[in-house]
Amino acid sequence: MESVVEVLERLVLKRLWILGELKRFEEKYGMDSREFREKWVRGLIPEPLDPEVHGDFMIWSGLVEELERVENEIKRLVEKRGE
Repeated sequence: MESVVEVLERLVLKRLWILGELKRFEEKYGMDSREFREKWVRGLIPEPLDPEVHGDFMIWSGLVEELERVENEIKRLVEKRGE
C-alpha cells in the first residue's frame, strides 16, 4: 500500500506531465487552457472539421479536466495530513 507521501509524489509528477502537455496545446493554438476548456464546453468554439484538430481539442479538454482532478486530490491529501 502506498504511503501518503508516495501518492503525493505520484500526483505531483502527473501534474507536471499534464502541465507540459497543456503548454504544448496552448502554444500550438495560442490560447490559455482554462479559457479553451470554458469556451469548448460552452460551445463557443465550433467543432473542428479537421480530424487532427478535433482530436487535439478532445485530448486538451480531457487534460484540463484531469489537471483539476489531480490538483483537488493533492489538496485533499495535504489538508488531510494537516488535521
